Amino acid sequence: MKSALPVIAVTILIAACLVLPASAAVYYSTSTPQIITRGDELTVSGTGATNGTVVLWIIGRDYFGTWAVAPDRHGNFSFFYKPTETARFSAGQYAVVLQDPGPNGIMEVEPGKDAGGNLTIMNRGKIIVRIGTKEALRANVQKETASLTDAARLQGVDDTFVTEYFFVEDPIVVFNGIIPASDSRLPDQVTGNRIFFNGTTNLRTSDVFRAEIRKDGAETPIMTKDLTIIPGTGLNSWNYELDEPGLQPGKYRISVRWASYNTTGSSTAYFAVREGTVPVTPGLPAPAMNTEAPLPKGLDTLLILGIVFVSAVVLYTVGKK
Repeated sequence: MKSALPVIAVTILIAACLVLPASAAVYYSTSTPQIITRGDELTVSGTGATNGTVVLWIIGRDYFGTWAVAPDRHGNFSFFYKPTETARFSAGQYAVVLQDPGPNGIMEVEPGKDAGGNLTIMNRGKIIVRIGTKEALRANVQKETASLTDAARLQGVDDTFVTEYFFVEDPIVVFNGIIPASDSRLPDQVTGNRIFFNGTTNLRTSDVFRAEIRKDGAETPIMTKDLTIIPGTGLNSWNYELDEPGLQPGKYRISVRWASYNTTGSSTAYFAVREGTVPVTPGLPAPAMNTEAPLPKGLDTLLILGIVFVSAVVLYTVGKK
C-alpha cells in the first residue's frame, strides 16, 4: 500500500557479489524506510548471483516462506510478491534472507518440517534447528533468523546468507486535529463557514479512498466524496473540504473508507457544527480602538464659548492698563 507506510509498492534491492559473505550487502529502497503496509506489492531484486539459483526466505509474525529464484546469465534476479501474498503478513518485524549456494552451487541448508509438523532448518536433510509452528513466530524474529544464518558456520557448508529487516503495518487512516483524550472528536465547526478536514495514511495513492459524512446516529450519508491520496516523503496525506455554507448546526461523524485489493476498512471521527461568528483571520491586526471617552453632547460648544469669554476679559484688562 505504500508508503508507507505508502502506500506505494516496496522494492528491496539486494546488490552484491554473493560468493563471499564479506562482500554481500542488502539495500532497501522504500517509500517509507523499512516499512511496508499489508497488501503492498513487494519486489526483491539483486545482482551478482553467479553461483546458480538463490533462495529467498521471508520470516515474520505468523509467517515462514521460501522461494527459489533463478538468476539470468548476468547474475541478476528479481522476485515479485503479489499483494494477495503480503496481505497474509501480520503487523510486526520481518526478515528477508538471501541465501546463495556458494561456489559448489548446492544448497546445504534448507527448510523442512519434523514429524509433528513444526518448522525446521536442516543441513543436508538433517534437522539442526526446530523453530516450532508459524503461529509461534512473534513480532520479533531476530532469534529465528540468527538460527538460520548461523548455519553458514557449520563444517562443510559454503552457503552464504544476507539479512535485512523490515516492518509490516496494518493499513491506517489518521485524522489531524483530534482533541486529546476526546474519543476521536474534532474541534467544533461554525455553520456558514468553510469546513476542512485532513490527515495522513499509509495507503497507496492508487487505493480507493472515500469520505462520508453522516448525522450522528444516522446510517445514511448526507455527503459522499471520493478523495485523492497525496504522495508524501514519509506518510501520504489526504484532505476533504466543504465550501461555504458548510453544514447546518448539529452533531456529525465523518468516516474515511478505503479498499485495497482484498482488504477494506475505515476510520471515523466526530464533530459538531454550531452557530457562531466568523473568527478574526490569524495574522491580521485587530482594528484600532479609541480608548478616550467621548465628550458629553454640547460640552464642546460650551468649552469654545468659555475660551472666547476668557480671552475677551484678558484683552479688556490689558487695554485699561
